[in-house]
Amino acid sequence: MNPISQRMKPALSLVIEEPIAGHYYWLIVQPGGWLSLSPTLIASAPGPLPSYQAAQEAGREVLATMQATADRPIPSGFGGAWDIMTMPGALV
Repeated sequence: MNPISQRMKPALSLVIEEPIAGHYYWLIVQPGGWLSLSPTLIASAPGPLPSYQAAQEAGREVLATMQATADRPIPSGFGGAWDIMTMPGALV
């Protein structure tokens, strides 16, 4: 398997809903793909939150734990396997 695809995480979206006035819920969904147009629910708020901003902040915290982490890039090209750094120099 390709090492890049092993680190890739699915695209996730944060959705805020207000089914009842004053009751806000956050949902984390994975958008539908080519064969499925409906999104897949990944996570949701355990209970209502009092404001849109509170739901948004809580959802962002959970979404941040699910997003890809900043990994060190995979070296490519000549010398990539040995992690050789290019150093400036003068031609003689």
